[in-house]
Amino acid sequence: MLYNYKKEIMNKLDDGSISGLSMEHQFTFECKTACMGRCCNSITILLDPWDIEIMARQLNITGREFLAEYCKYDFSPELKWPYVRLKHAEDGPCIFMLEDGRCEIYTARSRNCRTYPIGRAVRFEQDGKKIERVFMVDKMDFCLGHKCEKSWTVKEWLDDAECEKFYELSDLYLELIHYATSQLNSRVWMNRNIAQMLMPLLYGPDLLRNKLGLSEEYLSHEEFYRRRIKALKVILMDIAAGFGYGPVERAEEGMGLGGSIMDRIKELLVKG
Repeated sequence: MLYNYKKEIMNKLDDGSISGLSMEHQFTFECKTACMGRCCNSITILLDPWDIEIMARQLNITGREFLAEYCKYDFSPELKWPYVRLKHAEDGPCIFMLEDGRCEIYTARSRNCRTYPIGRAVRFEQDGKKIERVFMVDKMDFCLGHKCEKSWTVKEWLDDAECEKFYELSDLYLELIHYATSQLNSRVWMNRNIAQMLMPLLYGPDLLRNKLGLSEEYLSHEEFYRRRIKALKVILMDIAAGFGYGPVERAEEGMGLGGSIMDRIKELLVKG
């Protein structure tokens, strides 16, 4: 359902049903005290690995603990890929919403939370080219943000939200999913069990650091994330080769489903 929704948004942007915005497009918006927190109720907030890592560090817990306490983990039957969303926000008030409606983890909030009411859609073409579009999210009746005089350009809004790094690192993950589905035929062989094997690379940086002895002094959080995404790509190539898919050269050198995946991961993360 979520995968179809994303495709629908991009299709509507392509056919003009939803208007795409330029970075210089001007709009008025400002969060009002009177409606603070109303947008944090009964809403689906998708989280990518970097979102979760940032929020978990803000709360001083591990990624696995954050997943268990605050998230719903599921597996998309259309995309054949795991995805995560905020549990409490979907079922009612977000657990991070304070009594006055403000956010307990505001500085670490997810990219979707920090850029509202601007939405962003990304698609990768068959040749790997990235198509990026921004748009105005549908106005909610309860939201008073548009009823103000403070004016922004889209660029000013996104800069103020400090979302550039979030978008950059999120796109690395989206590009990985595109590669797996378009080049490695992962929709044929990916399943919940294989997805579970990928969990440490996606959401367990603390676990991997402890197991492999990779301190924060040795690898910064951002560099470790980048290396995990690169390692995931190679591991997926190995697995795909075991099923007879992916680049031809991997068929001979790939480990497939045999061998020690943890040894392979350590080699990739240390080498960078």
